[in-house]
Amino acid sequence: MSVQIRFWGVRGSIPVPGPTTVRYGGNTPCVELRRGSELFICDSGTGIRELGFRLLKEFSGGPLDADVFVTHTHWDHIQGWPFFIPAYNPKSRMRIYSAHGVGAGFEQIFRSQMAHNFFPVEINDMAAKLEFVRVEKPFQVKGVPVQTLFTNHPGVDVAYRFNFPGASVVYLTDHECHRAQGDDSDFYAGQDKLVAAFCQGADLLICDSQYDDNDYKMKRGWGHSRWRDAVELAAASDVKRLALFHHEPTRSDDAIDKMVAQAQELAREMKKSFELFAAREGQEIVL
Repeated sequence: MSVQIRFWGVRGSIPVPGPTTVRYGGNTPCVELRRGSELFICDSGTGIRELGFRLLKEFSGGPLDADVFVTHTHWDHIQGWPFFIPAYNPKSRMRIYSAHGVGAGFEQIFRSQMAHNFFPVEINDMAAKLEFVRVEKPFQVKGVPVQTLFTNHPGVDVAYRFNFPGASVVYLTDHECHRAQGDDSDFYAGQDKLVAAFCQGADLLICDSQYDDNDYKMKRGWGHSRWRDAVELAAASDVKRLALFHHEPTRSDDAIDKMVAQAQELAREMKKSFELFAAREGQEIVL
């Protein structure tokens, strides 16, 4: 059975609608993975709003059973959740996965964004049955093995690897290359090797590539990779496809086109032939 991937939000940090982001999109992270009737959702940035409308139409307003995998609770990865309309259906069931937060549990942090000080509707007004699941080790969801890895990002952030039969997808966003941030010591090299092993042989790697070299001069340590770091990781882990993701909010469509051309040239110089592209809203991939 094939796996369908659809990008609903590909931008990092903040939504940026406008004429310069029309082609790649301005919504923050949300990626849909579908195998038959099974629905996996990665992150609940502003892109999840449009996904919700699509699901309402597809299921004719009926109940939804979904698994939502949240990397972390920074605003751009959860700010769309209050606008995910299927969660207001009392017959829907949703399991929300993530790691324990910093100083508080994930569920408490996730719920707090809908406290009255921040939003007029509380999460308890979402009538769907919500189950919060803390991820600590490899587990299975609907028979699909799921692996997790803590990333190099301020606070707590996890990457997910979905090992569908015949197709593997790695969702690795908000991650900073250890050697780029630190130095070429054995420790940092070892940490990067752990990340490469996690991604090894994936059919699709969706990878943080927010910065270029100029961005990184000022933003080292902010928890994001350069596009060249993403290319090097894809090469080291022998993936089949690389989707550059979590685009810098100041990066225009034309600038992303230029980034892709440079990344493809780097891959050719490394004599690597994996497919490389920048993720864009509405894009669909079938594995």
